[in-house]
Amino acid sequence: MQTPDYEALMDAAIAAAANDKKWIGAKNEGIKIVSNTAVGRVGQTFVESLCSALGLPFTLPMGPTGRLLNQSPWDIAILGKEFELKTASEDVNGCFQFNHIRYHRPYDAAIFIGVAPNQIFFDCHSKADLVTGKAGRLVSMEAGANASYKFTRRPAQLHPISDFEAHVKALVATL
Repeated sequence: MQTPDYEALMDAAIAAAANDKKWIGAKNEGIKIVSNTAVGRVGQTFVESLCSALGLPFTLPMGPTGRLLNQSPWDIAILGKEFELKTASEDVNGCFQFNHIRYHRPYDAAIFIGVAPNQIFFDCHSKADLVTGKAGRLVSMEAGANASYKFTRRPAQLHPISDFEAHVKALVATL
């Protein structure tokens, strides 16, 4: 038996799983080359920078010693309300799948950042609207489990990022 060409096999596997062509040369192509974990950091940094640029007061979760917490039930407080932040890139079906929405954690609302090849979308909902289904259907990420959910949205169900300030302020006023 001949030794397999490991590199050729890996190259073929990578080519078979390559990003959809809609991302090639797109403005936001870079989101597809960061790790899944880093996509959340991209969204976090983006929202922090956006709040700064818009003059929206925000804070980050801090520990008792004044250090930024890496693990917290919420990601950013805007105008005094605590938000869970979820970021997703557009999939091959033209949808955004925001993963790991958790009911059991204490936060006031959630912000969803959808990165398409050449656009940025968002939405925001109170935790109550997410829990009751008023915001849309959440699907369990694991059969028979109820700790982590997925929220799927098409671009038409989201808002252009230019409407961020108005929608966040309107939501905060209702919380």
